[in-house]
Amino acid sequence: MNKVVIALAFITLTLTALYSQSQRVVLLEEHTSTTCGPCAAANPGIDATLASLGIDKVVAIKYHMNWPAPGNDPWYFNNVSENTTRRTYYGVNSIPQVRIDGTQTSTGGFAPVVNSRYALPSPYDISMTSDLANHTVTVKVKATATPPAGNKYLRIGVLEKIYNTNSPFPNGETEIAYAMLDMLPDGLGTAIDLAVGDSVEYTLPYNTTLVNMHPPTSLSTLLAVVAFMQNDANKEVLQAAYHESGVNIGTNVAGALINNSQTATLSGFMENKSLSPIDLAIGINVNVPAGWNVTAQTDQGAAIPVNNGTATVTLDGMETLNYTITADPQGNPGGFSLQADVSLASDPNISESSTYSVSTNDVDILVVDDDGGATYESYFVEELNQMPYVYGVVSINSGDLAGADLGSIEVIFWNCANVEPTINDADRALLSQFLDNGGKLFLNGVDIAYELADPTSPYYNFTTLAFFNDYLHATYVKRQYTFLVVDGIPGDPITDGMATVGLYGGTGASTINFATNDFANQINPGDADAAPIFSFFNNPTDYAGIRAIHNGSGGQGRVVLTTFGFETLADENIRALFADRVVTWLKSTTGIEDDRLAGPATRF
Repeated sequence: MNKVVIALAFITLTLTALYSQSQRVVLLEEHTSTTCGPCAAANPGIDATLASLGIDKVVAIKYHMNWPAPGNDPWYFNNVSENTTRRTYYGVNSIPQVRIDGTQTSTGGFAPVVNSRYALPSPYDISMTSDLANHTVTVKVKATATPPAGNKYLRIGVLEKIYNTNSPFPNGETEIAYAMLDMLPDGLGTAIDLAVGDSVEYTLPYNTTLVNMHPPTSLSTLLAVVAFMQNDANKEVLQAAYHESGVNIGTNVAGALINNSQTATLSGFMENKSLSPIDLAIGINVNVPAGWNVTAQTDQGAAIPVNNGTATVTLDGMETLNYTITADPQGNPGGFSLQADVSLASDPNISESSTYSVSTNDVDILVVDDDGGATYESYFVEELNQMPYVYGVVSINSGDLAGADLGSIEVIFWNCANVEPTINDADRALLSQFLDNGGKLFLNGVDIAYELADPTSPYYNFTTLAFFNDYLHATYVKRQYTFLVVDGIPGDPITDGMATVGLYGGTGASTINFATNDFANQINPGDADAAPIFSFFNNPTDYAGIRAIHNGSGGQGRVVLTTFGFETLADENIRALFADRVVTWLKSTTGIEDDRLAGPATRF
C-alpha cells in the first residue's frame, strides 16, 4: 500500500512539473481618439505607467474611435471594421476607456491592478515569430495548466508602436502609441480549445496596406504585434504576449581608455529578429584625430568603410552579425567618439546608430560619458573643440576606467545628465582617488545631490554622504527646486555676469524638466574651501552649484559641481562662456576666494 501511495505522489509531482502554470503578462486595452480632449489628457500618464511597469509585465493595444467631432481619427479610418469590432465587443460608448485583462478600470492609477493580475499565474504560454518578407506572423499557444470553462479565442493585433508628428491632432496630441493597425485574421480572432499540455500554432498573413499606414522609422521595430487569449464567457484575458520584428543593434565593447602605444578594439552587433533575410547598410563615421588609424570589419572579414560610405551586408533570418572597430593612436594623444550607422539597404531613412568612444590616458581633459546611452556629452565636446586642449571621451560602460589610468589626466568632465543612478560605488572610489591625488573635476547632472545626500534616496548610505560632504564639499538642502532659471554669483571667477540663465528650452537638451520629474537640487557650500557659483533666480541664497578646493593627501584637487547637466543650459553662448571659465578655474592655482575673472569665450 505504501508503494502505491508513493507511486501516486510521484506521478502527481511529475504532472505538476510538466504542466505548471505560466507567468502571466497583463494586457491593457484602451479605446481612444485623436479628437478626444480627455484622451489627450489621459494618454501621457497611461503611456508613462506602461513604460515604468515594463513590457515583460504589461503590453498594450489601443483601438481608435470616430468621435467626438470632427471624428476624423486617421487610425480609425485606417481600419474601420476591426476598431468597430473591438468597440462592439465591450459595448464602448464613451472614451477614453481602459481595460486591464478585459475589466474596465481607471485611466490613471492602474498600476496596482496590473501588479495584482501579474501575480496570478496563467494557464497559457504564448510565443511569436514573424517573417517580414512574406508578411506573416506565427503564434504558438500552449496550455500549461487546465484552462477555465468558456469559449476561448486567440486575438492578434499588429500595432504602430509609436508615431510622432510636428502637427498636433485636433485634441493636441503629437505622439500616438500602441495604435491597432490590423487584427489577424480579423477582429473576432480564432477559437482555441486546448487540453492541458496541448499546443497549437498558426501562421497568419497581415495586410501590408493597413500595417504600412505610416512607414516605419525604427530599425528595431519594423513590425510590432500583441497576441492574447481571451475567454468570451466573461471577457477575461488569460494571457498576453508582445513581439517586435526588425534589427537590434548594440555594443559589445563600447569604449576604451588606453595609452598611446596601445590599440583599442571596440565591437558591436546587428541582430535580425525576423525569420526572413534582411539587407543592411553599415558605415563608421568619426572625426579621426591627427595621426590615428581607424578600421572596421565584420566577423566574417568584410571591410566596413570609415568616413567613406557604407557596406551592404545580408543577415539571414534570426542571424546575429558581429563587427569590430580598431583604433590605433600610433603614439598620438587624444580621443574621439564615433558612430556605427546601420540602415535598411533599401531605405537609408530607417536607421539606428551605436556610439563608441576611445581616449588615450595622457589627454589634458577627459570627458566621461555617464549619461545612460544618450549623447549629451556632445554639448561639452562642442565647447572643447574651441579650446586649445587635447581631450578624449570615454564611456563609463567601457569597463576600462581605473585609478591608475587617470594619473596623467589633469581635468575630468563627468557628465551624468538625467541618468539614474548617477555615480555608483566604483565611480566614487575612482573620483576620491583622483581628487586626493590633485585631480580637477567638473561633475554635473540631475539628482546627484539627492542620490548621495538625501536619506530618502534609495542610493543613500553613510559612504555616499561622506563623499558628498568630504570630496564634493557640499551640503544638501532639498531635491525638487521648482525654478528653471539660475543666476551667476557676482564676482565669482566662473559665473560673474551670467544673469537669468535658462535651464530649459533654447538650444539646450531640456534635461531639467518638471514633466519628467527632473529637477535641479538645492545645495550649499559645505565648508570654508567651497563657494557658490549659481543661485536660483530671485533667491540669491538658494544655490544650484558650487566650486571647491580639495586638499588631498597627494595634491590639491578642485571640484565644480552643478545639480543640473551642462547640456540643459538653454543658451549656446552661456554654455561656451561657462565651459571656458570652468576649465580655466579648474586648471588655475588660485585660492577659493580669488575673484579674478577668466576671459570671455568667443564663438565664431
